Amino acid sequence: MVLDIDRFSTHDGPGIRTAVFLKGCPLSCRWCHSPESQSAGEELLYQRMRCTGCGACVSACPNGAITQDGEVIEGITGIFIHREKCVRCFTCVKACPSHALRKGGMEYSAEDLALSIKPDVPFFKNSGGGVTLTGGEPLAQPEFSFELLRRCRDFGIDTLLETCGHGSWKDLERIAGVCSLIYFDIKLLDSRQHREWTGVPNTIIHENLLNLCKMDNVIDKIAIRVPCIPGVNDDIGSIREIAQFTTRLGIRNMQLLPYNSMAGEKYRWIGRTYSMEKIETRDKIYYDELNRLVESTGLSITQS
Repeated sequence: MVLDIDRFSTHDGPGIRTAVFLKGCPLSCRWCHSPESQSAGEELLYQRMRCTGCGACVSACPNGAITQDGEVIEGITGIFIHREKCVRCFTCVKACPSHALRKGGMEYSAEDLALSIKPDVPFFKNSGGGVTLTGGEPLAQPEFSFELLRRCRDFGIDTLLETCGHGSWKDLERIAGVCSLIYFDIKLLDSRQHREWTGVPNTIIHENLLNLCKMDNVIDKIAIRVPCIPGVNDDIGSIREIAQFTTRLGIRNMQLLPYNSMAGEKYRWIGRTYSMEKIETRDKIYYDELNRLVESTGLSITQS
């Protein structure tokens, strides 16, 4: 189940890449920038700014799950989706002329998706890029993730896995064997805090990372990535602690991901509220200071 395919991406690993975003994630991070990727199944997405208030979806919905009494913007009344009535038939999506409604999630076979990526090979070779498998969480669809990356490798494509690390070790071990690079998230070291902010403890995540580091010829493929969330984990002490943890494992690369305050709109796409919407992104000077701190521990800063 694929959420999106982003071709010619320059923010998901080295070079020009095709980024494949999967659906489904075992974590529920409060700051998640892709809340529409958390659910494993198909989902109805509503982008209010595209809505013209024509009412075609209201007439088309067979279950009365849509009413024309939503938010008013510039004199145009939007729709309200009664999601408890929605059976995800997506009749409304077909009826919407402005594409304000769309389906989040599309089924692919690994073979078909790999074949669709193959024509991008010249761009990968000229830029040092490749395919990036991200999410959601690829470990939530382990067989598909392995087969897609294996087939891409057979085509000579560089393969990058982005993972939160929460999943079966046997699955991760198998997938790691067909990866050129692994971007592994570390959000919080304290397991209690990790549960508070992401919904799960970090025990499995740390065990999987330790096991990865013990695999032959894998440790140099790993870069630790830290989403820097103001008031949660982006203070000097927390970043220093994660950097020191990384160096003790023998990993040499780390990347700090600045908090993006623009996630709120995506929560509205799926009828949810974003509890961290008022948190503002730090300025570049602050992140420059954090990067210097990371480098002072002997780590290299990985660039997207």
